[in-house]
Order: sequence, then structure tokens, then C-alpha cells
Amino acid sequence: MVHPPEQADGQADLTLDTLSQSISRAADLVGPSVVQITTSGRLRGWRGREGLGSGILMDSGGHVLTNAHVVQGADELMVTLPEGRRSGARVVGADGLYDLALLSVPTSLARHPARFGESDRLRVGQVVIAIGNPHGLSWTVTMGVVSAVDRTIATPNGAALDGLLQTDAAINPGNSGGPLATPDGRVVGVTTAMLMGAQGIGFAIPSATALRVAEQLLATGRAVHPWLGVIGTPEIIDERWVKAFDLPASRGLVVTEVIPGSPAHRAGIRTFDMIVRLGARPVKSQGDIRQELASAGVGALVDTVVLRGTRLLSIPVRVEESPRTARLA
Repeated sequence: MVHPPEQADGQADLTLDTLSQSISRAADLVGPSVVQITTSGRLRGWRGREGLGSGILMDSGGHVLTNAHVVQGADELMVTLPEGRRSGARVVGADGLYDLALLSVPTSLARHPARFGESDRLRVGQVVIAIGNPHGLSWTVTMGVVSAVDRTIATPNGAALDGLLQTDAAINPGNSGGPLATPDGRVVGVTTAMLMGAQGIGFAIPSATALRVAEQLLATGRAVHPWLGVIGTPEIIDERWVKAFDLPASRGLVVTEVIPGSPAHRAGIRTFDMIVRLGARPVKSQGDIRQELASAGVGALVDTVVLRGTRLLSIPVRVEESPRTARLA
């Protein structure tokens, strides 16, 4: 039965009203945990370089999660809460390769720590909100969806950020370090970048990654970068070659260089091997390797499955911490 137009319109209004109320509740829940970060520094000996970003009150101990690029080069940090209270802050630890930093403020300011959600369970199309201080417009709320997951982008320092959430919730300068949250008020990401020259393309570091790195920064003041010691390029083998040679795999990362003395080198991985799986994760890019290594952790023995010629080999590799500043896999 076809409903009369006025009834269908009423249903649409009810749906929009329900969504609107849900977003408002999320803003009420997350908003008190969002802080404005003001930085000041020196340029050629003169005071006056200023910056603006956002942060997330992570716990009742006064720890604030933000981006490393927000606090980079700052001599002084000032954190302001939504109700106007403010305090100086110190950097507990920062890591430019993950673009994450952990700050410390007096516990008296940490009355409303954020609740975190499981970023690994996010699906494309889910509604999310971003809260931050774009261009100094304090505690701005924008809404969008999860546009994609597991994105990789290049950063100004020449490294790569892997496993990012992509969203069309508006993100602008000043949003950096603020939360990306679900309608139930749980933080699932730390907004980190937008695509210049585009509209509606922003990125956030998943909460699973952010919390793991924050724990490392809190414990030791630095983040750990596991590695195998390989550099490679993604490859998809033409289906005709797969059939002609009866290949057991058709997609992976072709190793173009094995770093001498690295875990991969000692385990016997060779140039031109195609890594098709690492642990439980199928490998399609260098980012897949970095993410699986981060999940496994330093000291873990990971099963590395490679296609060598027409043979599929399983090579166990012991994960070590990278001795380099660049995030190699």
C-alpha cells in the first residue's frame, strides 16, 4: 500500500528529528572532553609564532591526547576547557611518525574525560561527528559519515600515516587533535588532516592506534616502531599469468629491498619475494605490514607468507624495534 505523501513526509521528519537529537546528545557527551590548545613559540629569536589546535581529555589523570604537529616547536602550551577554565600544559611525549602527542594538565581540569569506542568496528556509512576549534571558532560541531577506512596518506615530513579513517565531516585547521565520535558519544578517532584543495575529505587516526601509542608515550615518553626491514611495492599479478603458472596467490607486496641485518634479512626473505600475508592480515600494501607489526608488537614471532616464484612459503620472522627514524616496514 502506498502511503499518502503527507504521511511519508511525516516519517521523514521523524527520522531527521531522531538523527538530530542523537547528534545533539553526542555533542553534549563529547563536548566537555574537548579542549582548545593554544601554542606559542619563537621565530628567529622573536616571540610571536602562535598556533591553535584541539585535544581530548583522555583520563581523569589530566592527560590530553592531540596531534604531534599541533605542539611541534611550541615553547608554551595553553589548554582551555569549554567552560573557560585554562591552564598551562607540558608535553609528556610526542611522535611525529604517528602524529600523536600526549600532554599533561592539572587533574582539576580533567573532570570530564572522554569515553572511547572501538574504531575497528566502524563501517563505511556510519554517522560520525567532529568537534574542535577550526580557525579559532571554539567547539564547533560538524557531522558526516565514515567515508572509508584503512586509508594511507603522505605527511609533510615524508612519512606515511596508515590505517586512517576518512570522513566528510568538515575538518579545518584548528580541528587537529580533536575527536571523531559516534552518535553514542564515544571517541573513535583523532582528527589529523584534511586533503588540501578538496571538500569533504578529512582523516582521523583510529582510536585503537591512538590509545596504543598514548600508552607507550605515558610509559616511556616515546612510541615504539616495530619493523621487519623490507621496502616494497604493491603488485597484482595478471589473471592470465596466475592460471598459466598455477600460482597460489595473485596479490601482495613485492619486496624491492631487504635491509641488511634486519629481521627480514636474518629470516631469509629475499628481494622479489611477494609478501601475501603477515600474521592473520592479507598484505596489499606497505601500510598493511606496518599495521600488523604494530598489532603484534616487538618480540612477537609473525608468520610471513611469501610467493617465491611459483611456491608459497611460510617464513617466521621475529619482530624488532626499528633503529631508524623513518617508518619502514
